[in-house]
Amino acid sequence: MTEPSGAAAEGRSVFTRPAKPPRRQPGLSRDRIVEASIALLDREGPASLTMRKVAAELGVHATSLYWHVERREDLVDLAVDHVLAPEAAAPLAQLDWDATVREVACRLYAAFTRHPWAALFAGTRPAIGPNALVLAGQLISALAATGATERDQAIAGTAVSNFVLGAATAAAGAQAMGPSDPESPQAKEVFARVSAVAETPDSHRVWQSFFDEGLDLLLTGIHARLDAKDAGSGGS
Repeated sequence: MTEPSGAAAEGRSVFTRPAKPPRRQPGLSRDRIVEASIALLDREGPASLTMRKVAAELGVHATSLYWHVERREDLVDLAVDHVLAPEAAAPLAQLDWDATVREVACRLYAAFTRHPWAALFAGTRPAIGPNALVLAGQLISALAATGATERDQAIAGTAVSNFVLGAATAAAGAQAMGPSDPESPQAKEVFARVSAVAETPDSHRVWQSFFDEGLDLLLTGIHARLDAKDAGSGGS
């Protein structure tokens, strides 16, 4: 079977394109390019990520990068998957399905709040890097243990993933703005109420609290759906 070319090849993910042979470029590798991309994103945010700026970060010409990565989207995909590496590598204890789902969700949220740009990108790009697939596999295995139908497992998994991405994106936006930024009285009132409900003025703790309790609600809903279907089918 021949490899796709032209527009079809250009649309393929960096994780599915055939790897190029190593090239002798002293001090330059895909790993170094990814690390430089993450440093730039952490410092200046998602709008800063260009091939030219990453090259400047490394002290090389932009054309030097193209043997290792073909386009900006490659940088995005590689950077997002790289920040998930610690969570994917961490051992996962043998737990009940809901405790496992909670643990995987918390690991994803932790990675995305350490690197706020990652949640923004992850919501618009296919999550098929090796570390993302490890975490997705853990989530899928946990939900399979519920005995639910494949459709219900898919619905639950999608709900958890969407919740994590949404919560991390909201937290990133709030922390980037800060409590002193809103100028309108209405916006200031919203910030004050959020802090009061969370019982802390610390933005990180506010959103962490909302994430934890929101995840509780989501898991309660998944339990309720499974229990209702089990009762309806006459299961024990």
